[in-house]
Amino acid sequence: MSLYEVDIERSGRRRTLWRWFLLHPTADYLWAVLAVLIWWGIALLARQPLMLEGVDAGTRRTLFQTLATLAGATAGLTLTSVSMLINVLGKKAAPGQRELPLEKLSATHRRQIGEVFLFAIPGLGLLLIAALVTMVLEGGAPTGLWIPEAVVFVLAFASVLALLRVAWALRRVLAIATA
Repeated sequence: MSLYEVDIERSGRRRTLWRWFLLHPTADYLWAVLAVLIWWGIALLARQPLMLEGVDAGTRRTLFQTLATLAGATAGLTLTSVSMLINVLGKKAAPGQRELPLEKLSATHRRQIGEVFLFAIPGLGLLLIAALVTMVLEGGAPTGLWIPEAVVFVLAFASVLALLRVAWALRRVLAIATA
């Protein structure tokens, strides 16, 4: 099997699931909703607050500040990676020199690699906004609001999955560039 014209020896069901994950980034939000629903189910069965409602206000505030900071920083890093990727994928060998490995990528493969990066940025931006809005809405109240908290956690789970895909794409680009 060849992916982005780099031979991959692994095969089997695990490989098929991974490929599906790579080619369906919008499913990240479905997986994230499923994770939050499982969380809610466990909380209901254990007769606990649905999200972080029972957690101390200062701890909730710190968590949402940290999520907002990480989302903003990671979105910036991903955006920087996109600009670098444009330069790397657009680079051509000088006349008379051997073709660069990344020049062998088809337009479809270049687009797929770019989409991996570009898909992660809006989710990270939404996570940044949702975490800040949740902090403002909750203020210093002794109990949290489960609906905005659930939205933040859905976006956080989806962003983690998108970042896994970005890390994979970077690894593939490095493998191709050094092939």
